[in-house]
Amino acid sequence: MIYREFGKTGMKVSAIGMGCEYVWTADEKTVCEVVRAAVDAGVNYFDLFVGTPTTREHYGEALKGVREKVYLAGHLGCADIEGQYVKTRDEELCQEFMQQLYEKLQTDYLDVLFLHNCDDLEDLDHILNGWMYSYARELKETGHAKLIGISTHNTKIAMEAVKSGKIEVLMFPVNPLFNLLPQDTADARMKGREVKEMTEEEKAAYPTKQELYALCEEMGVPIVAMKPFAAGNILKDHEEGRLKGLLELTPVQCISYILSFPQVACPVPGFASVEELEQSLEYLTATEQERDFSEINDSLVGKFANQCMYCNHCQPCPKQIDIAEVTKLADMAEKEMTEDLKKRYQSLDASGKDCIHCGSCTKRCPFGIDASANMQRAQKLFGC
Repeated sequence: MIYREFGKTGMKVSAIGMGCEYVWTADEKTVCEVVRAAVDAGVNYFDLFVGTPTTREHYGEALKGVREKVYLAGHLGCADIEGQYVKTRDEELCQEFMQQLYEKLQTDYLDVLFLHNCDDLEDLDHILNGWMYSYARELKETGHAKLIGISTHNTKIAMEAVKSGKIEVLMFPVNPLFNLLPQDTADARMKGREVKEMTEEEKAAYPTKQELYALCEEMGVPIVAMKPFAAGNILKDHEEGRLKGLLELTPVQCISYILSFPQVACPVPGFASVEELEQSLEYLTATEQERDFSEINDSLVGKFANQCMYCNHCQPCPKQIDIAEVTKLADMAEKEMTEDLKKRYQSLDASGKDCIHCGSCTKRCPFGIDASANMQRAQKLFGC
C-alpha cells in the first residue's frame, strides 16, 4: 500500500480509502468480508457516510481488533428517521445520531468528524457559527473526535469553509468528469438537475477548483475525494445513464487521475464486494500505461472542441502565467470588452505578452487546445 500525508495533521492515510455507500443494504458477512479484505490490503481510512443502523453495527463488528490500526470518519448533520437517512440540522436528532454512531461502531472516538453535506452559504454560516461547530469542538476537546472537517459538493462553499480556518479536512468530489466539465454544467449534471447556464459575471466570480486546491495546499487542509468514479458513470462497462459516454475509464485510471493532485490525500470509493475492492487495489501494481488517463482527450475533445475548461492542467508555466485566467478573460472580452475586464487583465502578474510559446501548456491540455495561441489572442484583444 502507498501512504500519503494527511495535510499538516501528521497522519498518513492509504492512497485508497473506502466509503460505505454500496454496502448500505449488505448483510454482516458481506460487510465484514469487504472491510477486512481492505484492512488486510493496507487500507486504513474508512468513511462512514451514514449508512443504515445495521450497516454501522456491521462495521463495528468488522473493525473489532483493528480499530486502532485505521482512521475512521463519521458525519454530524444527519440522522435516521424510521431507519432512513436524512440530512438535518436538528440539534437533538443529530446528537442522538452521534451517540448511537459511537455505540454501534463500538468506539469512543472518530478520527475525522465531518460537518455534513453543506452546499449553501446560509447553511455554512449556521454550521460554522452555530451549535454544530460548537458541538464538534466539544467532541474534539473531550477526545471523541480528533479532527473537524466539512463535506460539500460546491467549490465556493469549500473555499469559504477552508478560509474560515475552522476546517481541518475537506471532503469534496474529485474525478475527471467533475473537474473537466465547465463549472456551470458540472455541478448540475453531477446532481441530476436541469443545467442552467451561469452569467459571464457569475462565471468570473466563481472560484475554480484549481484555486480551491491551491488554498488547501497553502493551509495544509487535506482533501478526501468523494465520488471518485462519479457514481460509476465514468467507468467502462457501466450501465447506461445520464452521463454515459462522456468518459469511459478503469478504476485504476480514475484513481491515478485523482492522486495526481498532491492536495488529495485519498479517494474513498464505495465497494459492494471484495471483487470491486480488488479492481481499485490494482492501482498499486498497475503499469504506467495502465495508469495513464490521457484517453480523456479522445472522450471529451469532440464534445468541447476549442473550449478551454479553465482547469489549469496546462500548468506549470515557465513564465508564471495563469493560463486559465488569461484565457477566461479573453473569452469574455471577445463577447464584450468592458473596463472591468481590462482592469482584471492589467492586474495580472504575467499575461499574454509574457508567453514565450514553448508549447508545454498545449502538450498538457486534456482537450488538445492550443493554449499558446490563446495567449496570442489575449495579447491582441487587450493590447499587451
